[in-house]
Amino acid sequence: MGLLDPATSDGRVIFFLPWEGNTIAGTTDSPAPVEREPRAAEDEIRWVLEEVRRYLSPDIKVRRGDVLSAWSGLRPLVRNPAASKTEGLVRNHMIYVSPSGLLTIAGGKWTTYRAMAEETVDEAVRTFGLESRTTNGCVTESVRLVGSDAWSRNMFIGLIQRVCLLEMRSRIASENRFPVRS
Repeated sequence: MGLLDPATSDGRVIFFLPWEGNTIAGTTDSPAPVEREPRAAEDEIRWVLEEVRRYLSPDIKVRRGDVLSAWSGLRPLVRNPAASKTEGLVRNHMIYVSPSGLLTIAGGKWTTYRAMAEETVDEAVRTFGLESRTTNGCVTESVRLVGSDAWSRNMFIGLIQRVCLLEMRSRIASENRFPVRS
């Protein structure tokens, strides 16, 4: 179980998630310049460490050297063209059909791309009156990911044997169809 707290020193959200015997701590929605290879800035790492210290006993000292890794990424945020100027940015994804009939999907996250695909196709079917031309509904749920050609329901057994992963982690990896290479 993780922890999410929106009451930080500067109002950003901080999260704590257990992972592999360690804790992932971080924040989201920090403004950042668009770069080819975004990296976690030292001032951001220091901010996370300062926030982490607020949750720990004073006798526990968390230092920069305790950070095993840090990463950063960019998430596209879009403004709904139909919204007034006072409304905020769309944090997830947005599907918009322009007056000329151009259907656009923008924003979103890596973890929601299948839902985004399904919603976009469903909107196209509704908008362009294609109901009579569809029979099966959305098929994205059954489309295999790139790299999952060798996937099977018993894949976790091979992962245990070859990669020495614990059984539960192997089941999770194989059931989510994550490509794991030894």
